[in-house]
Amino acid sequence: MSGFTTFAIAGAGNIGVFIAEELLKSKAAGKVKRVVILTRSSGDDEKFKDLKSKGAEVITVDYGKKDTLTAALTGIDVVLSTVSFLDLAPQSALAIAAKEAGVKLFAPSEYGADNDLAGKDKARDQLKELKLPYALFFTGPFPDMAFSAWTGIDPVGGKATVGGDGSSLVSFTARPDVARYVAYVLTEKPAKELEWKTFRIEGERVSFNSVFDQYTKKTGKKVDVTYRSVADLEEAIKKNPRDIMSTLLLSFVQGKGVVGKADELSNGEFPGWNPKTVIEVLVK
Repeated sequence: MSGFTTFAIAGAGNIGVFIAEELLKSKAAGKVKRVVILTRSSGDDEKFKDLKSKGAEVITVDYGKKDTLTAALTGIDVVLSTVSFLDLAPQSALAIAAKEAGVKLFAPSEYGADNDLAGKDKARDQLKELKLPYALFFTGPFPDMAFSAWTGIDPVGGKATVGGDGSSLVSFTARPDVARYVAYVLTEKPAKELEWKTFRIEGERVSFNSVFDQYTKKTGKKVDVTYRSVADLEEAIKKNPRDIMSTLLLSFVQGKGVVGKADELSNGEFPGWNPKTVIEVLVK
């Protein structure tokens, strides 16, 4: 076991709530002592009711007030930042407070591919400067979010827009599977095997075209696919550097959607881990 028994999760949203659920299972089993949720909203918010009933502590914090943030992290072994990649600003303040509070390990908000699309390199550099050991988790996109009306890649809705010819491979991992993996290694692996370690995991490495074909075979429903050329994506980004979807689609075409080479995968660090494939997530 790692010896880490107290955890704080900043941002219990898209992935944070799943990790909290898994750590709370470990708390119920006696492996974890504390699971703290840091939030900028009220701790009495209805969305925290279930987590609190399972033993989570919910603390309202202001990332602009270092003293109170440091106080909230006092006694915490591991901080997991799961703030949105669209707004990583709070993470810097969180890292500084974590160092002052004596936190032993920091897991910054990665949970995608190994790239610097959102300035994530700065977070890693800051942790190195602070000499606060980190653990990085690269998981690829979450299938239930990547394939949705919001992204425009929506096989369930019958339409999808992807980059290139749709054949580029992308790593996908379902959120519950990510949470199980993260909770396992943080509580079962020796601390020295976690410090400055990069974990590259995937539930499946597959192309968009393959997913669409599988979906049609599984459901009988055809997916109307629109393919955007590299030139089109580049032009869109040139016009609007904040065009998130064009940026992501271009990165996939460029081969940046995978978490690493096949021989770099860390799936085996969790014996018996059985992550779902994309089609298993999309078709219940």
